[in-house]
Amino acid sequence: MKRAHLLLIVLFFTQPIFALETSSLNLRVPGGLDPEQLVFTIPHRFYGKINDHPLDNLFGIDHGANAGLAMRYRVWSGFEIEGSYAHSEKEYGVNAGYSFSLPRIIRSGIAVQYFDFKRANITERRRNFFYQALFQSEPFWNKIRINLEGGYDGYNQRFGVGFGLDAGFDVTFGPIEGMHLVAEYFPVIKPETGVTSARNSFAVGLKARTYGHHFMFFVGNNTEIGARRLMLGAPGNDLYLAFNIQRFLKF
Repeated sequence: MKRAHLLLIVLFFTQPIFALETSSLNLRVPGGLDPEQLVFTIPHRFYGKINDHPLDNLFGIDHGANAGLAMRYRVWSGFEIEGSYAHSEKEYGVNAGYSFSLPRIIRSGIAVQYFDFKRANITERRRNFFYQALFQSEPFWNKIRINLEGGYDGYNQRFGVGFGLDAGFDVTFGPIEGMHLVAEYFPVIKPETGVTSARNSFAVGLKARTYGHHFMFFVGNNTEIGARRLMLGAPGNDLYLAFNIQRFLKF
């Protein structure tokens, strides 16, 4: 455990490089990383409802959380690999993707994820593939990007889609070099009993950009991590606190 804590300290507080501006809350966005660049992400979703006696439950942070870890690496121009873990259903994922862009128009990419998870009521682990098509606009007025992710979930045999908005502004305050308003929306396509949940998933929050880090603080109606999970919907419209921390490194 002490070694794990030391590793996190080394990763997050040494050898900073310039942070990127294209990351989102749950959506995967195409491109952005330079060759031999690495990004670590710690996603954290609190289980307590912030609209249910928030002062009694410390705005939901005293009811446990769904947390994870992801590591994404740009092998060479356009090609990336990623490994991830999420506490919910002990899910592991391995992802490979390729991205390209049309200058001044759009960034795009494709990715394939192999995932493996275990539900509490199932004795054996389940696994399959998630196929993704990724799009991101070049910034309008140098500030606003629109994200779109379409995917096919091989385990649930379903198509899904997610939309994102990122409005960034240069703000200099201490270590902060920029602030972004970030929002995501995942409509449930063709609801299916036993597979999808009752409500569309959404999240909205702020991203602080510093030298080598992104800090995202947001609220949403889903405690799951990643676009594949959010495309299946949320149980209701209760709100939950969440955050992501990203650390960028260059080799």
